[in-house]
Parts: sequence; structure tokens; C-alpha cells
Amino acid sequence: MHLEATTGRFGFHLAGGKDEAHPTSAFVQMYVKSSALSRVADLAISTHLMTAGEIDQFIREAVAALEALGVEAKKALAAANSN
Repeated sequence: MHLEATTGRFGFHLAGGKDEAHPTSAFVQMYVKSSALSRVADLAISTHLMTAGEIDQFIREAVAALEALGVEAKKALAAANSN
């Protein structure tokens, strides 16, 4: 089984599970589009996530990292504009 789902700039790939020729545990891997020209999310940003808890943890950490990055970017922009 291999499934891709893309929403906006992000997506996931689902692989493994009982539909595979050699069944393995199913997992998802989160992706982001590598450029504005990409039609699908194609740059892996997570490890293989095998449980709902792992997915939740990854999302929480990603959101926190993006929020911290946004704070730093605003500070840098404000400093550049104040000179």
C-alpha cells in the first residue's frame, strides 16, 4: 500500500500494512513541497511515524519550531527596518 495526500504545501505518504507483498507495519512520513513549482509534497520532514501519538508529537514540535522561527524573523525584519 502506498498513498500520497497533499494539502497546500504539505503532505504525507502512507506505506506498509497488510496490502504489501511482504506485510510490514504501516507508517506515514510527512513531506513538504521542495519549491513553489512542485506539484506534490516531495521533501521528507519526518521519520517514519507509526502511531497516532508519534504523529501528534511531530506536529506539536513542528508548530512550536515554526512559531519560534516566526518570532525571530519578525525581530530581524523590525531591526532591518529600524536602521
